[in-house]
Amino acid sequence: MGYLPQSFAYPGDFTVTDFVRHCAWLREVPRRRIPAASDEAVERVGLTSRADSPLRKLSGGMLRRAGIAQAVVGEPDLVILDEPTTGLDPHQRVRFRELIRQLAEQSCVLLSTHLVEDLAHTCARIGVLHGGELRFDGTPAELEENGSEDQPGDTPLERGYAAALSVAPEQRSEAAW
Repeated sequence: MGYLPQSFAYPGDFTVTDFVRHCAWLREVPRRRIPAASDEAVERVGLTSRADSPLRKLSGGMLRRAGIAQAVVGEPDLVILDEPTTGLDPHQRVRFRELIRQLAEQSCVLLSTHLVEDLAHTCARIGVLHGGELRFDGTPAELEENGSEDQPGDTPLERGYAAALSVAPEQRSEAAW
């Protein structure tokens, strides 16, 4: 399992490579595979040119990408990413979406985010949780259909998300699910 928490601790003096290799070791990636698996993960997030940089010298977006690299090193069967695009610029978010699509070919990927537009381009299914309760479970298209023009949001998907959050459990019908 690979995991990226919303906020993660890291040894500032570790380089990107040191960090990813250490996380691979913790995940029990076979020792002989760690160097190649780490290099591949660093390359996948576009940090090859910064592989020898100490983590404390990285920008917020680069640090986030190093966190994503440690989560995907060794091709885990399950990858859990909490707010993975925090700090990424628009170009990096597009690259991240492509990485998620690639990962989903071989791993189960679970994303937790408030940026529903990222989900529309990467996920086959979306679940909306509110107060620990599942308020919606379906495809991005079904979530779009869930919304209406009177819901807040700039896109049909955002309006569907807002509608899912605003529907009280006792008001939901079986048809909405």
